[in-house]
Amino acid sequence: MSRVPEPPRRRKGPLIAAVVATVLIGIPLAAWLLRGTIATSMARDELAARGLTCDERFEVAVAPFFDEATVGPTRCSREGGILRAVELLGPATIALDGLEPGSVRAESLRLVLRDTEVRGGSRWAQALRRLNLEQRVAGLVKGISELSALPLPPTTVGHVDVVRDGDTVANASGLTLTPGSVLQLAADRIAFTAGPMGVGRLELTEVTGTSTRARVHLEGRATARAGVGILGSVSTGGHFELDAEGLDTGAPRFRLSGF
Repeated sequence: MSRVPEPPRRRKGPLIAAVVATVLIGIPLAAWLLRGTIATSMARDELAARGLTCDERFEVAVAPFFDEATVGPTRCSREGGILRAVELLGPATIALDGLEPGSVRAESLRLVLRDTEVRGGSRWAQALRRLNLEQRVAGLVKGISELSALPLPPTTVGHVDVVRDGDTVANASGLTLTPGSVLQLAADRIAFTAGPMGVGRLELTEVTGTSTRARVHLEGRATARAGVGILGSVSTGGHFELDAEGLDTGAPRFRLSGF
């Protein structure tokens, strides 16, 4: 009686190799295709851990070669403190260092402050009170101190508006922020206006300074003006230095000198 020949056994080697190749190619490919979704989720988690909650527009678009990312307009709200929210008004480009942000360039930014007065004590400049600018300057300085606590990479912003209760407190141009043991900052110009038709105005130029959660130091050139055009005005200017201490307490102290 003849034996029925057994069917040839399939070799497992090529099948296993195909599965391994599919996994090795498929997982990186899926990660590449989903790079924006993954980066957005990771960024949201990191910001949330720092007390910032961004709206539904927040999305990170990662370049194909993972060298940079782009974030479009969004609003990120913050709990506590005078700094209520950071609003990105135009696109921001993030240079990537591996999976970490190396630097940020933004066209336009809005800092939204809570409608809270900042008590300045007896050492605050009388000149700012006469210009009705004391609270505007104090609010921005305290906002800067709170920015220093955020996980910022080196950041450059073309234009910044500072808003409180729907009113523009200040605006700045050419702002750079460099993190470290203290936050280093510089601005081409920071301007404050108050009163109808901006009768009180303080313009700071060539500004440099440092900031921590408790202390801020700014210096540069200052020009102060009270009055409007043909109605008559008084102006003064010169080098200025502004120091604020105790910004992490309920009783900060300010000192403005030099002009």
